[in-house]
Amino acid sequence: MSEMIERVAKAIYEEDDPWHKAWPWPNLNESQGSPEPYRRIAAAAIKAMREPSEAMIEAGQQTDETITAVDVYRAMIDAALVGEG
Repeated sequence: MSEMIERVAKAIYEEDDPWHKAWPWPNLNESQGSPEPYRRIAAAAIKAMREPSEAMIEAGQQTDETITAVDVYRAMIDAALVGEG
């Protein structure tokens, strides 16, 4: 599991569950089940972000255009997804 997937999964869990302080990540109680569904949701959210918006592309575009902001952004998202398994 990648560090970013774990970080996003924890954020989703904490936003979703009002009892998250009683059962901190990833020690969910029996009624909450496994942390795996949160990890799958996190991976799906990160995948959805893989394609940058036009505004993001424009904001990050390199002036020499040999390496584009799109290439860099995709590489960073791909790195966040490593270990998704």
